[in-house]
Amino acid sequence: MQQKLIWFLRILIVIQSLGYAAKLAAPSALNSYLLGSMGGAFVLALDHSVWLFLLFASGALLVLGFFGPAASSVLGKIDFAFLGLLALWPFVASIFSWLNNTGDPFYATDPIGHAVRFAAPLALVFLTINPTQGCQRGVDWLLRLSVAGAFIGHGLCAWWIKPSFIDLIVGTWDTILGQDLSASVSRQAFAEALLSVIAIQDFILVVLLLLPHRKIRTVAMWMAIWGLVTAMSRMTAYGWGNWHDLALRVCNGGIPLFLWYSWKQPTIDRTNS
Repeated sequence: MQQKLIWFLRILIVIQSLGYAAKLAAPSALNSYLLGSMGGAFVLALDHSVWLFLLFASGALLVLGFFGPAASSVLGKIDFAFLGLLALWPFVASIFSWLNNTGDPFYATDPIGHAVRFAAPLALVFLTINPTQGCQRGVDWLLRLSVAGAFIGHGLCAWWIKPSFIDLIVGTWDTILGQDLSASVSRQAFAEALLSVIAIQDFILVVLLLLPHRKIRTVAMWMAIWGLVTAMSRMTAYGWGNWHDLALRVCNGGIPLFLWYSWKQPTIDRTNS
């Protein structure tokens, strides 16, 4: 089961990295932050370099996974270096997204709301270096806290009625039911009311996920389903051309699914009792 989980985590990271690479067709948050001081040519070259690295690292991670290199080997160290850099980029992107929009509370949630994206590569490093039970418990809590961060960040945005969240709900309704100008006001009102319910749900799920000595698989599964649904809304609202917005959010649902699969006991974590 351990190898299956490691492979599942590796595939999630590859999909996420490809999503970030595709997203670089538009200027990155780092690009926008450095534009005024470094100039257009430099920041475009920086984005292009990151794009090339993300593509190369994604392919390398798959190849290295088949080799299963030992942690002390050269290939193992290369694997860890790629994973570390793939954790660094989502972290950097979230920080500069916030810095580009200081004073905007929605962007201030990015560093915690994106935590699961940079925690996933780190978790794979730790599991590969030290697959002992103690390390697995540490990774379990690393991933729990990162999922909690994602749901807290998105829950706060929902509670504050983030405009883009309203667009996702209304856009999805328009895709499913068809655009109807006469219903636009009611759909807008429904979306605003629904966001408050979503926020409360997210906060309750976080509390249940972080209960000490408990591993509630139903909570992990619901968070996996909800994480996937919200990630999918980028395509249901804006079209299939926004597949990269789903890909870079794949860990929002994938990591709770990882936790669900790794928790053999449905309610009590006896190893921590």
